[in-house]
Amino acid sequence: MITLPPAPFVEHVNIRNQGVKDGIAVSEVELRAHHMNRIESAHGGLIATLLDNAMVSAGRAAAGPDARLATIEMKLSFMRAGKGTLRCTAKCLHSTSRLAFCEGEVRDTDGNLIATATSTMQYVVGSGGKPQSPPIPA
Repeated sequence: MITLPPAPFVEHVNIRNQGVKDGIAVSEVELRAHHMNRIESAHGGLIATLLDNAMVSAGRAAAGPDARLATIEMKLSFMRAGKGTLRCTAKCLHSTSRLAFCEGEVRDTDGNLIATATSTMQYVVGSGGKPQSPPIPA
């Protein structure tokens, strides 16, 4: 299991990283009043952060614990309002020397699907991520 370094914003919104095991990253958040939108369900920004956090963790798992990633694209679909405790699972579908392609889903404590997402992330140069591919001979 990979232990993740602190992420100040993720900690600020009380997302708990459960770690990565067998390539599956898990994060959770217990919803509180400050997480809610005007209709008393989880704010979409919180759900997006929960998904992004877990997908980055999955991308790191594909490259090694010292890798750092920057999300360059994310598509998010909301299925229903989030209530209670939300659990996000994510995995890396494919990675290259520079990019990771990940997917994630958020479910509530009853197992209802709240949201899904896919993302493309770029390994940050010099961060200890995946080594660059060797040059192609001319």
